[in-house]
Amino acid sequence: MKKAVLVSVSFVALLLASAAQVRAEPSTAVLAAPVEQVPGASAHSTPSPGQVARGRLVSYERVASYPTAASVRAYFDEWIAFYDGWYRFPSDIPVTFDCGFDSYKVTYWTIDEAGRPTLATGMVSVPRESGPLATVVYLHGTSVSFYDAPSNPNIYGEFNPYGESFDGPPSSSVFAGAGFIYIAPDYLGLGDSTLPRHRYFHAATEASSAVDLLAASRGVLASLRVEQNDKLFAFGFSQGGHSALAFHRALQSARGGVTGTATVGGVFDVEQWFLASLANPKTMTLPLYVSYLLLAYDDIYDVYGQTSDVFRSRYAATVGDLFDMQHSFDDVLAGLARTSRALLTPSYYTGVLADAQDPLRVRLNENAVDRWKPEAPLLVMHSPDDEEVPYAGALASVDRMRSTGADVTLEPLPGFDHVNSWIQAMPRAVSWFRAFD
Repeated sequence: MKKAVLVSVSFVALLLASAAQVRAEPSTAVLAAPVEQVPGASAHSTPSPGQVARGRLVSYERVASYPTAASVRAYFDEWIAFYDGWYRFPSDIPVTFDCGFDSYKVTYWTIDEAGRPTLATGMVSVPRESGPLATVVYLHGTSVSFYDAPSNPNIYGEFNPYGESFDGPPSSSVFAGAGFIYIAPDYLGLGDSTLPRHRYFHAATEASSAVDLLAASRGVLASLRVEQNDKLFAFGFSQGGHSALAFHRALQSARGGVTGTATVGGVFDVEQWFLASLANPKTMTLPLYVSYLLLAYDDIYDVYGQTSDVFRSRYAATVGDLFDMQHSFDDVLAGLARTSRALLTPSYYTGVLADAQDPLRVRLNENAVDRWKPEAPLLVMHSPDDEEVPYAGALASVDRMRSTGADVTLEPLPGFDHVNSWIQAMPRAVSWFRAFD
């Protein structure tokens, strides 16, 4: 079976390497040339095994600009208006905007699940405020399309690399518009990553993509003459809640650390969420998440034999192509069964529910992020009415972390579904972060 390689590079060393990059005049246009190149090779060529690649900045370009708080408000409101027909947002979203910001798409080196160097992308959004500024690392929720990633600032578009981005526009607006430096990895398999499929709910690469973008961002911020203070926060939504705790844990293990981490609708015990998703016949999005986990974990760990051993014949021949990062969320959903029971073969469905030693469940269990002691405070926001991630699972994870002595605050958001709880939670996180000043 394939085995993932855990992160072992010192985060402190990465930051020192990034801070030593050449400083240039602030950029007001797209940078055509790489900011830094691997010695003896072009910036996009794969480094040799002896070269340290993690966290190295390749290039950055300005991809969006919202000069005033009013223009940020208009950007956020445009996103709300575009999705309102689906999610019916309330009129009293408690969000305010204090400043404009500029957004930069960043290309950098990180590692894949086997520890091999690979390119990744992410977004760095810089408030139009004088420093020193606090930083928020934003970890996004589930995406099945390569272009649906934070480095894409577009709210909507044709089906092409500049099509719609779900998480990026509102999250960058809320955090950068409140005066925080916003840093958001796309994750492997999304954005401009060349991996054929995203490593869904794989804690090690969720963490490394974020740690390495944070390191690479130091060069961007130095070039732009942006000053940071010592406050570093993380915020994660849905899958991003899992990523945020994986990121927090990785920094803490490397003797770095965050000031505080906030999540909303987060999945912390992936195995239990998978089992709950199998048993839920009502929420129509869950077969997509179940399929995504099965395919991604087989890519990483080789957890089953043939696709036909797991998926019913109607879906076995097409499910892999649906998750090629080229299809929209709605298209993937339309190609799957309405329930997980109807999606999977009867033998696999009953077997994986009954057998805690099934290879998939063993690997899901290994990727839990609620079995350690965070040294910095956590704010876990979750709606009892969340239709995708059960509230009971969040309570169990909070209790598990509290049992270690961790400082974990649980804030229920009753009356909101999965997406609406996210929109409500981000402004609350801003207030919580500011309380650390």
